[in-house]
Amino acid sequence: MSLVWVASLALVLTAGAGTVVAYELCRRQVLGKDGGYRAIAREAWRQSWKQATVVGLLVVAVAAVGIVTLSYVPTLRLSVVLIPLIVVALFLILLLFWCLPLVARFTNPTWRQLLNGFTLGLTKPSLTFLLAIAVVLGGVVVWNFMPAVFVVPGLILIWWCYLLERFFVARGYVQPEPEETGI
Repeated sequence: MSLVWVASLALVLTAGAGTVVAYELCRRQVLGKDGGYRAIAREAWRQSWKQATVVGLLVVAVAAVGIVTLSYVPTLRLSVVLIPLIVVALFLILLLFWCLPLVARFTNPTWRQLLNGFTLGLTKPSLTFLLAIAVVLGGVVVWNFMPAVFVVPGLILIWWCYLLERFFVARGYVQPEPEETGI
């Protein structure tokens, strides 16, 4: 799962849809749902590739703004560029951690998914920053130990899915999945 997700992120146009598919696969794994990975991925792709691509392209645009802003550090000093960088990072976090999972989980128009994602992310800053800290720490681990790229993104994804599913159920946005009874 980690490799497929990282590969979809490397291909810029498929980053949003790849994240949605990875989230849905991970969500099924966290909930203990059986099913073929290919069938789940195909269904997630079919249902949300258009919205996920739009949100993914927004992520790419915001990241590009961040890169351009970062390029001004040598000429303008970090103190001048720090606030725009923090704003760009906040938008990236909100788009990645809230908007894309909402695209995977709910069927609303794209503008509504974005509005709901920004609203949830801004009203739940503790969860938003907790996930951001996990990504930063994961990035540090991958930077210092490159083979961790095979494991760290998947671990963050599983933890992210677990947190968001608990959040969605606790707030009543979705009904808890029924427990399967063994015969």
